[in-house]
Amino acid sequence: MSKKYKVFLLAGSAAAVSALTFGLPAHAQDIDPATNADVSNQMDGPPSAINPNDVIIVTAQKRETSLQDTALAISAFSGAALERQSIDDVISLQSYVPTLHVGQEQDSFKVSIRGIGTYNTGSISDPGVALYTDGFYIPRPSGGNANFFDVNRIEVLKGPQGTLYGRNATGGVVNIISNAPVFETEGQVGFTYGNRDHFEGRAMLNMPLSENLALRVTGQYKEKDGYVENVFPGDNNLHGSDGDINARGQLLYRGKDDLEVLFSATHSDLNGTGVGLKFLERNNGGPPPVSGFLNSMPPDFEDPLTVSHDENNFNDTTTTITFARVTKDFGGIELFVQAGKLWQETSLLQDVDSSPLPISNFGRSSDNDANSLEVRLASTTDAPLQWIVGGYYFEEETFIKRTVDLNGLEAGVVVPREGLDIEEFGESETYAGFGNITYSVNEKLNLTGGIRYTSDTRGGSQETFENFGRPGPAAAGSVDFDRVTWKAGVEYRPKNDVLMFGSISNGYKAGGFNLSTTGEPYSPELVTAYEAGLRTSPLGGRAQFNLDGYYYDYTDLQLTNLKLDEATGRVNRLTANAAATTIQGIEVNGQFELAPRLFVRGTYAYTDATFDEYFNRNARVNPTVPNPNDPAGLDRIDLSGNRLPYIAKHNITAGLSYGHNLSPSSSLTYALNTSWHSDKFFREFNDDVDRQGPNSKTDASVTLELDNLGLSLTAYVNNIENNPEKANIQISPGFIGVSAIGVYTEDRTFGIRGDYKF
Repeated sequence: MSKKYKVFLLAGSAAAVSALTFGLPAHAQDIDPATNADVSNQMDGPPSAINPNDVIIVTAQKRETSLQDTALAISAFSGAALERQSIDDVISLQSYVPTLHVGQEQDSFKVSIRGIGTYNTGSISDPGVALYTDGFYIPRPSGGNANFFDVNRIEVLKGPQGTLYGRNATGGVVNIISNAPVFETEGQVGFTYGNRDHFEGRAMLNMPLSENLALRVTGQYKEKDGYVENVFPGDNNLHGSDGDINARGQLLYRGKDDLEVLFSATHSDLNGTGVGLKFLERNNGGPPPVSGFLNSMPPDFEDPLTVSHDENNFNDTTTTITFARVTKDFGGIELFVQAGKLWQETSLLQDVDSSPLPISNFGRSSDNDANSLEVRLASTTDAPLQWIVGGYYFEEETFIKRTVDLNGLEAGVVVPREGLDIEEFGESETYAGFGNITYSVNEKLNLTGGIRYTSDTRGGSQETFENFGRPGPAAAGSVDFDRVTWKAGVEYRPKNDVLMFGSISNGYKAGGFNLSTTGEPYSPELVTAYEAGLRTSPLGGRAQFNLDGYYYDYTDLQLTNLKLDEATGRVNRLTANAAATTIQGIEVNGQFELAPRLFVRGTYAYTDATFDEYFNRNARVNPTVPNPNDPAGLDRIDLSGNRLPYIAKHNITAGLSYGHNLSPSSSLTYALNTSWHSDKFFREFNDDVDRQGPNSKTDASVTLELDNLGLSLTAYVNNIENNPEKANIQISPGFIGVSAIGVYTEDRTFGIRGDYKF
């Protein structure tokens, strides 16, 4: 089937479904008298947020639009909904967004949408899903899972966003938008207490300092025992926190001449108890003293959430972000300027052999500085032609140090061996200019076009001080890339409660070279995306039906795996390109008000993501049958037809929420959400060990709200089934034998949350 025919088929599906809705009764807009906003369609989000009185305004297109009127594949969640459902970080968000996956490797979070995301965590690599906090781009995924608090909304944009967001958004964008200062006094004090000694305290205070100045400050403290039990005496459980601190301060100046200036500073200090590594197989290797030590290990626990690590693992990340934002309306044209800076430091120690024996540990520390500047002008009139033009600048410097301590066993005595000590430095610089226009042909038809030019420079170097007694790899250099990305779209509204749209766009992620080897280059990845969608709210706003169909033509998708360096005998990480990849699918979600304040919600996503042409080397090809001609097991294999990692073919979510009044000033809200996915893989080789089978996760909550007292109390339980599953797979280094290691999700959690707002 040709690409063009598939696109026509997707568009035809949207048109056919919309035709079925035309016979349903239309409805007039419902207007909230307090905000003068249309609230008739605001029913997206987790089940407890499915409420026509919840107003969700998004800025996914760099201007404010209502969620249901946004011609994008997007999920959005209000801050109130996040609180009620205890969605407190990016990891917990994935149960409510089909095709979103979040895994962890070392000190980094690997986020993907529809199978596209982060596969490499080096100093000159980019994530495929861009994470923004209040419009500031977070370049390194380290620390990206800080807790949500005092958040206005979360936006998850699916698919390439190359025109408005740039090279780092081939898979999509996650926008975290905080509550801004307001000119009235308000505050919040709250706590959460749950199993595994989970305690969280939080506070927010907003106050006007004058008629032109308003201040908003928030603080949060959290600690929690890890969910991976470490039975080794004296060591903490893993995937927990010894005490996380998050703080944010914002100062807003609002002048009488339509001038606003916002100063913001955010600081987080995350003190994790380490990442639990679970060997899915054991292929012990290394020199004889090391392999002999490895062969003396006791058997691994069958329970994926039980380990015995003799090292005191930790995973700490400190992040500080500051920015200044200026907006001003010049009578039909709004100026937006935002300049910011990020400082981030990480420190991690892992028991890399995952055993009670002192064989080896891995340390990683990094220091990252970044600066960004965005300037744009946008029309603000109701003229038929709406436009945005702007420019963007970003620079980053990253230092990474990796160390390995290694011991062998000789005549029953532990003997230190030479380990690893490598320092890596990377820097990048980006310039971009972009523009976007929307022209209203008439009241029903809009045409949209956008273009962006991006110029990237990458440079880096690596210095090796120790490499297990062998020559150390060295790489240094600089590369330049530039690309024009664009988008063309059409929006058609045959009636007030029906929006149909289609678009063709492309995205780009810069290439680079492999610092961990001898500098092998890899090309930019490019994607052309075809998307068609439908938004409709029939039955007078009591129902909602949305449909998205998409087809991605990917070229040179960047993937990272292992390769044997014959000169040094070392197995290194190597980023290479998959020549051709196809991703296509459909997402359907529906919501319905069965009775006053009783809502049901369901979502189904089908994704077919396969490699059309890709050759790579698998470090684990049939490890039980040694090949004397290839002792490292790095056979070159054809992966054409294999599925992309991190994405299941089928994803289903279903939810129910019901609210009722106990009195004129008190109410109860019950919420239930369940998600299920079919099998998926965590590496492109699709081996049995790479597979995670079908799994489900159900969350439930009950919220009591006493409006006259400003009090709310929520009892929650997440993952009722108690079904932890693989979240990521990484490969152990060659000095202990090349093996697959799994990282698992959290098991059942439960607790209570209380908040007092004034």
